[in-house]
Amino acid sequence: MARRLAPWIIALGGTAAVTFLGHEAHLGPSTAGFAFLIVVLFAALRGGLLVGAVASIAATLCYNYFFFPPFYTFSIAEPLNWVALGAFLVTSVIVSRLVIAARIEADRAERRRHELESLHRLSIDLFTATNRVGALGEAAGRALKHLGAAEGGLVLFDGTPFRQKVVFWVGEKPDEIEDLIAGVGRHREPLEFPSPHGRDVYLPLLIGGHTAGTLVARGTDASMQALVSASRLVGIAVEREKFIEDNAHIEALRESETLKTSLLRAISHDLTTPLTAIRIHTEALRRGDIGEPLAGIIGETDRLRRRIDNLLSMARLEAGKATPHREPTPPADLFHAVRENLPLVFQSRPVRIRVEDDCPDANVDPSLILEVLVNLIENAHRVSPNGAPIELLARVHPTEAAMVRIEVLDRGPGVPEQSDATQRGLGLEIARSLATANDGFFEITPREGGGAIARLDVPAAPLPSMESA
Repeated sequence: MARRLAPWIIALGGTAAVTFLGHEAHLGPSTAGFAFLIVVLFAALRGGLLVGAVASIAATLCYNYFFFPPFYTFSIAEPLNWVALGAFLVTSVIVSRLVIAARIEADRAERRRHELESLHRLSIDLFTATNRVGALGEAAGRALKHLGAAEGGLVLFDGTPFRQKVVFWVGEKPDEIEDLIAGVGRHREPLEFPSPHGRDVYLPLLIGGHTAGTLVARGTDASMQALVSASRLVGIAVEREKFIEDNAHIEALRESETLKTSLLRAISHDLTTPLTAIRIHTEALRRGDIGEPLAGIIGETDRLRRRIDNLLSMARLEAGKATPHREPTPPADLFHAVRENLPLVFQSRPVRIRVEDDCPDANVDPSLILEVLVNLIENAHRVSPNGAPIELLARVHPTEAAMVRIEVLDRGPGVPEQSDATQRGLGLEIARSLATANDGFFEITPREGGGAIARLDVPAAPLPSMESA
């Protein structure tokens, strides 16, 4: 209310003040006219054309009544004074209009500057946003804020304008808005409606000759040019995000294909090797040699069966068809079970086993971790020179007391430079998968003096409390 009255107070109060002070100071008509003109300028600047016109008329009347003879009447004795009074009235009205026009142009220039700054900030927001989920919606929200919109959002089309996906929305969303958005998608033209807070504008996002969605700005006073520019920037950002998603999908497919190829090679290698050995031993049987070939066939058949069982276990775990049954398991029991499952390995080379005194039990699924250790020891046996020892070590984790570290140490060629599944072997891939299923971690590191260390970190079983004891 005070803001509305301020221009009128300036116009009428300023006119009264100039009249009183000029009359008391006995100012001449020229000086008083300039003073009245200044009041008209201030009134026009603060209140616009109407206030300026009222101030011009009031100033003209006061000017005539107090400063032109005969004084205190609205009549003028000399004709030249009529000319002066008319010139004052025309000048004050023209100056008011010029001041208002200059003010309007200044406001327009300021608005254009603000819109350009907003579009610049919007372009930075859109094209520095990452491809994380929600980044495009956040950028659209900032776009509406830059455009001065009270409500609105970003809606994308899933093939047709009638299947709409709301990426971002703020404020109310009446049902009829969906029809308006669909209409923009069909006609590809902006829609504009009056609004209590400005106007509502629905802008199509044109990408590659089709409408990908709609940017809705409700209650905005931004120019149509700025709104269209913003919609184009948002459209480019939508296309950019789609390109990033498609590229990520293609990259994931490429990596999946590479991994699939590597795994197939590893499976082919690890399953073909025992079959080849079985065939060699079978040929030896045909030649009449029974003892060693028969034992070899039995060993390679067991190895082949374990590989197939491991693959099935890994597939069931990754598909969620099976879950580990974890229980406190002493590492010494695991090593004893390994010896029973790999008698040929333990007979053909020295295997040193050490479990440190303070090593806690492991909280794992014994059958799965046994398969991990069998795969690790078989791998160490395959790569180690004849007669070279394999060491099995169990101890508490050096930095995490809630973990148990189990290591298989060999004197083989060490860690291969290539890291695909073929180089690591299928057994190590199975070991990695089964360890992860037990909330464990598996890695292979070089061993000092030559060879490698297959390191398995698994959770330790919680110690029994004093109360239960």
